[in-house]
Amino acid sequence: MNTSRVDLLNTFLILLSFGLAYFLPFELFLMAYAILGPLHYFTEINWIRDKKYFVSNKNWIYVVLTCAMLLSIPTLFKLPIFDFFKENKIIEQIRSTIPAYLNSLFLMTLVIAIALIGFKNKKNQWFVIGTGVVLAILMHRFPLYHVVFGIFLPTIIHVYLFTLLFMWYGNLKKNNQIGYLNIGLMVLIPITITFISVDQGLYNFSDDIKSNYIENNFHLLNANISKTLGLTDGSKFFFYEVLDLKIQMFIAFAYTYHYLNWFSKTTIIGWHQKLTTKRSLLIITLWIISVCLYFYNYKIGLGLLLFCSLMHVFMEFPLNIVSIKEIGKYYISKNNN
Repeated sequence: MNTSRVDLLNTFLILLSFGLAYFLPFELFLMAYAILGPLHYFTEINWIRDKKYFVSNKNWIYVVLTCAMLLSIPTLFKLPIFDFFKENKIIEQIRSTIPAYLNSLFLMTLVIAIALIGFKNKKNQWFVIGTGVVLAILMHRFPLYHVVFGIFLPTIIHVYLFTLLFMWYGNLKKNNQIGYLNIGLMVLIPITITFISVDQGLYNFSDDIKSNYIENNFHLLNANISKTLGLTDGSKFFFYEVLDLKIQMFIAFAYTYHYLNWFSKTTIIGWHQKLTTKRSLLIITLWIISVCLYFYNYKIGLGLLLFCSLMHVFMEFPLNIVSIKEIGKYYISKNNN
């Protein structure tokens, strides 16, 4: 499939994701996260591994593994099989306190990626990393810091902003008008959702949908988006409130298209080319198991798959930095000419 057809396909996928997000905001998100999400994690992790993680420093993967493991442990310990911890007040206090401190791992992993991609001199790399440590310590007491790096970075920034930048970077190479149209559509969708009329009578969410969304704390993203935008104080969330519906439409759109964009560009990125029969069978097997876990118990599926989810977010940081760097270089050189 040539690039023009892929771009046209993505135009359709953007509009499809938006349409489904409008009519099925919560259902679409939960289904996409459970079905498309795991397949995206496994295939992208395999591809980035084959690309040497986009960094020359071999220690990068150990940073990713360590941070993903540390961040996934608190959620893992909230699974029903660890309920006996609730009887121990000390352990329960530690379990409820640690996540706030672990938010700095998101910042530090991003800073390390910037250091490795942006600087070749080791002294400069260590200076950037040291600056990141100081910033993490200084910003820890600010609530907005935890919202941006602990909630937004691995979620909406990853699936929307970084996807948009990746599309932009990719289109600079081919300079395709349809590609720029798609970038424009990505920007227009949130604006459209802001002003579009919403009929609350169209929606009737099942108890399973509501419980899965609340029990897995997905609603915290909605609440923090509305609070950060100054629309609410972030203390309330209602499934049928127009504001919450619109925020959820954006979230569902961003996640769904993030996954579909990855699969639609198979022939361009070529992530399938080094998939051996053995790797393919492993990925398919893991994917089927993952989907079954989600359908059996969404909370168990989320807890057990969080490590892979975080791994793919962290592993993508160098690529995100490369995208930003190349976009900047393109326009700087263009202005100089």
